[in-house]
Amino acid sequence: MNISSQPFGCVKGKEVFLYTISHQSGASIQLSNYGATWVSALIPDSNGVLADVLLGYTGLDGYLSDSNYMGSTVGRFANRINNAGFTLNGCRYDLDKNDGENTNHGGFSGFNTQVYDADVTGNSVVFSLNSPDGEGGFPGNVSLKVSYSFSGDLKVLIQYKATTDKDTYLNLTNHAYFNLAGSGSVVTHLLSIPSDNILETDECFIPTGKMIPVSDTVFDFTRMRTIDSRMDEHNQQLIWNKGYNHCYPLVNHHVSNTLQPAATLYDPLSGRQLQLFTTLPSVLIYTAGFLNSQLPGKSGSRYQPFEGICLEAQFFPDSPNHSHFPSCLLQPDEVYHHSIEYHFTIKK
Repeated sequence: MNISSQPFGCVKGKEVFLYTISHQSGASIQLSNYGATWVSALIPDSNGVLADVLLGYTGLDGYLSDSNYMGSTVGRFANRINNAGFTLNGCRYDLDKNDGENTNHGGFSGFNTQVYDADVTGNSVVFSLNSPDGEGGFPGNVSLKVSYSFSGDLKVLIQYKATTDKDTYLNLTNHAYFNLAGSGSVVTHLLSIPSDNILETDECFIPTGKMIPVSDTVFDFTRMRTIDSRMDEHNQQLIWNKGYNHCYPLVNHHVSNTLQPAATLYDPLSGRQLQLFTTLPSVLIYTAGFLNSQLPGKSGSRYQPFEGICLEAQFFPDSPNHSHFPSCLLQPDEVYHHSIEYHFTIKK
């Protein structure tokens, strides 16, 4: 593997770079230290033709204006926290209200808008960030490292490691939008999710605390099927979310740090397949019903709903306010260490 870098711009006096990890076959991924962002993934199809299977932008301006978290590292807390706050050790912490009365993806100072330090180690690029106590309303000084690696067998590994000096909640993920065809709608992609339940949510996408069995419902992806095969059925959850925007607890979601399959995405026209594995307890499937980019993307036009799908491995949304959800509490004597693996393969 070869790793190269090039200037990508400047944010508040800090230099931003674009890093490319490439294989001799021509396959590659690109990363940026702005938002510890996954910018591109050039992956061959069944005929060996390369295409970029990630939505994104050709320049830094697109990411600076983006409100869709395109390819970024999301934190301190991925997804929503109800009423923008939680109680920890008897103290109430009020967070940024950047989603109505709720907080989403870390608030106004989320990790997706930060400029990270970067180091190249072996076949990996490691991004480092220090988040001060009180940022976004969250307690504790948090030291974070996000590592990306890419192997010749088309596996992308993201590892998150973090420590804190005060009890805090931490929930990190990557917010890449995948389109295995390289362009067009993803609703004809086939999807499978090895989960028997989803989290029930209200109209503001906040979990009620209940799990809903998916068997024989529009949310059942235990057998691979096209994303749109049941999207036209009348279901209040689909209406609120303009498609799928739902958290699927994984089979072993109560077992900590166990790598397990979370989803498989397949495009029959290109033959590209993506398998997701993670140590995190759930995957949130977002079919981008609200996608609307401010600037043109790589396609040359502004992105529209259903042009990508997010497979967000994470802790459950609003978990600080639900004691029966898997806990993402990080204490000073612990290390937050979780992995997300993306395995690209070709089915001929």
